Amino acid sequence: MNKQKHALSQPFRLMVVDDDRYLLLALRQTLELAGYTADTFANPLEALAAVEEHAYVAVLADIRMPELDGMELLRRIHTIDADLPVILITGHGDVALAVRAVREGAYDFLQKPVDEDILLGALARAVERRSLVQENRQLQETLRASRAGRSIFYGLVGSHPAMQELYTLIETLAREQDPVLISGETGTGKELVARALHALGAAKSGGSFIAVNMAAIPAEMIESELFGHERGAFTGADGRKSGKFEFSGQGTLFLDEICSMPLGLQGKLLRVLEERTFFRLGGNTLIPLQARIIAATNRDLEQEVAQGSFRQDLYFRLNVLPVRVPPLAERREDIPLLVQYFLDEYNMLKEGAPAVITPSLVEQFMLQPWPGNIRELRNEVRRQCILGAQPVVASIQPNRKQDKPPLPLLSWKDHMAREEKQYLELVLGRCGGQVTAASAIMGLSRKSVYEKINKHHIDLHRLRQTEEKPEVKSS
Repeated sequence: MNKQKHALSQPFRLMVVDDDRYLLLALRQTLELAGYTADTFANPLEALAAVEEHAYVAVLADIRMPELDGMELLRRIHTIDADLPVILITGHGDVALAVRAVREGAYDFLQKPVDEDILLGALARAVERRSLVQENRQLQETLRASRAGRSIFYGLVGSHPAMQELYTLIETLAREQDPVLISGETGTGKELVARALHALGAAKSGGSFIAVNMAAIPAEMIESELFGHERGAFTGADGRKSGKFEFSGQGTLFLDEICSMPLGLQGKLLRVLEERTFFRLGGNTLIPLQARIIAATNRDLEQEVAQGSFRQDLYFRLNVLPVRVPPLAERREDIPLLVQYFLDEYNMLKEGAPAVITPSLVEQFMLQPWPGNIRELRNEVRRQCILGAQPVVASIQPNRKQDKPPLPLLSWKDHMAREEKQYLELVLGRCGGQVTAASAIMGLSRKSVYEKINKHHIDLHRLRQTEEKPEVKSS
């Protein structure tokens, strides 16, 4: 055998687990002659403890062991390090089991008696994969570190960690075509999020961004606005008109305040989303829907579903990729940055001496509740620029009732933990508990997803047994 082709440029550390001590000794000798550093364990529980303490590039483990078999060892190792390659050694009768193990995340399996060339070849490939994964992880960390300094992102302003997470999520979702549901209080910038998704996605291929405010269109006109109509379809239809579904082409159709859509039309929208085709009113020609659908709501759609004012099946169809925009109250640290941004915006368009916002005024801004969020803050900055220094408290929501005490707020850490767990359970449920598919959707490494699963005590086994099957109301 030519060992030269397996020569290593550096000593990589391997773990070998087998209850046969003679086989352990033989494998260790083979691996050390090939240039590896090999830690051998006859007890798989001791091996698990070592995974947490040392940086291994690969694991070689027998599939049949008395205390902990190779399948369970594989699962436990991947809860600690989801990207660590595990190669299983199997007897002749265990081949089917080993194949199943590969489907569940094992890197490879070798059949006894283990051929030395095949063993070293498999390890070389596993080590190369591990190196590539670690290089990619370092690159992602570098990118995350560089992104952490972003304060302005496609019109969104903020350097708070919640905004940094939002920017990263937008970059991830922009590459997809599934519907996005943006939730957030009034004035948080939901349309800016939609425009950022469009700019990073459909706009690159020349698609248009079409925004429709469902609350601003009379109920009797919504159907015509969305679907278009043929001449004579109704009184006053003097000619053919293309609706927003058609006019948006291969771009983005943004349905703002989707919660205001009449219940009777929600079934028609659901059908369009499912079949990706529609008819103009009064027409017989089937027209394909090519645009990506992004919807936004300032109300809790789950509550609307419970109250019967929003269809459950439409909610699930729109909420494929959820995005939550944090209110200003959750990121007060961004207020000085926003004030400066709006001040610069005003001064850029105004001739003469530039307006000034004093530090003491910014301090007063920091103490205000801002129920109208970014929009309210922007209006207040402009008012101060135009009228000069004015009492801030008197100028902000003077008729706001103060009878009821404010609701208790969770700490930032507890709030984000709750949101993270809900999002994880949603994505994993949609993926049937498959971590690889879920990590691709969320833009995270499998290791990060496993770490979050353990952190929030999510039952992966249950999700894999029963994929999420939401109840659907009959239309």
